[in-house]
Amino acid sequence: MKRLLTLVIAFVFLISAALPVEAQKRRNRSWFGRKSRTVAIIAGGAALGAVTGGLGTAALLGGGAGVYAFNRRAARRHFRPGTRRWGTVASVTAMGAGLGKIFGGGKGAAIGAVAGGGGSYVYTRGRYERRRRY
Repeated sequence: MKRLLTLVIAFVFLISAALPVEAQKRRNRSWFGRKSRTVAIIAGGAALGAVTGGLGTAALLGGGAGVYAFNRRAARRHFRPGTRRWGTVASVTAMGAGLGKIFGGGKGAAIGAVAGGGGSYVYTRGRYERRRRY
């Protein structure tokens, strides 16, 4: 009986030692491409906002997701600086419109969009452009 138990335990250790070798294989490719992942992040934020609170919340959460998506490390590698800049400006404009819609209705949405878009344009103007230093 002891020999059988020892044989079973040794067999279990042998099998468990062989399993991690197969588990080391990794899948390096993702299901999404880099740019479609950015679109999915923004669409997911807007959809979550639309489900939870309506149009103003959809604009607010979609804009916040856009700011996050365009400033990720992967986006810095795969988008041109101009594309990232305008994506960030559009996202902050949507955030401003969403906040304005929540707090002030239609007129507040327009004021929030102008304030958000103008402020983010001024902020990103020097951030994403290459500066020449002589």
